[in-house]
Amino acid sequence: MKKFLKILFILIGIVFLIFVVLIGIGLFVDFEYDDHIENGRYTYIPEEENKDNEYVAFTMSDYDKNDSELTYYDSIEKAILHSALKEENEEISVPDDFLNHVDETFHIWNGEQYDTIFYRAGTNDDPVQGFVFARLKKQIQNGNTRYAFITSTQVTAKPDSRYSSDFHKFLHSILTLSDFQQDLNPNYPDTRFVFVYAHEKEIYTLEIEGQKPDGVIEIDEYGRVTYMWYYNDLKSDKRGDCLSYSIDVPE
Repeated sequence: MKKFLKILFILIGIVFLIFVVLIGIGLFVDFEYDDHIENGRYTYIPEEENKDNEYVAFTMSDYDKNDSELTYYDSIEKAILHSALKEENEEISVPDDFLNHVDETFHIWNGEQYDTIFYRAGTNDDPVQGFVFARLKKQIQNGNTRYAFITSTQVTAKPDSRYSSDFHKFLHSILTLSDFQQDLNPNYPDTRFVFVYAHEKEIYTLEIEGQKPDGVIEIDEYGRVTYMWYYNDLKSDKRGDCLSYSIDVPE
């Protein structure tokens, strides 16, 4: 019996020690987070040893096809309708051509050789809707501009969709990912295109490397407001995960 109690007390002690360590980690994380908040504004500055990590332009040659492999259409909508986006519909349990329909155009970025469109597939009356960025190559044929689908990225939303409450970590992750989203840049490689979705109105106060977004698009998503902000050309030679930024703390 004594041996059993001894083992039991040891196990309780181990559990208690783990609990204390976890609390310590939590306090450390909270302290580190709060240390960047001043006058209601959160500021992220990368560690000193990371500041020299330079941005490396993403190579897009693997993504662009030769003109002989492309099919051109007389409008952006038709090019998307007949695009490979159909292959993505199976994964989200929607009609075969759901994401291929441009039901609402939010913005089009015009480049010299490419255009990038941001649009909604579906409506708030549908059980699911998609938000799509698509990049198309354009060509003048017989005096008319024609378009060929190149690539896209998309997210879907439902009435009961839930989003991360830690916007600061989410923002840092998105900036890290932005280095690999230049395949959607209409002016690649001459500019650095950055975009992301947000669900806090404080996004209007965002500054990355001291620069405000070039635009913020408000979207009615099942009665709640979603924001899509973008930089046409973020001026910085730092990698995405090494970018400094500041934003007002959500109320």
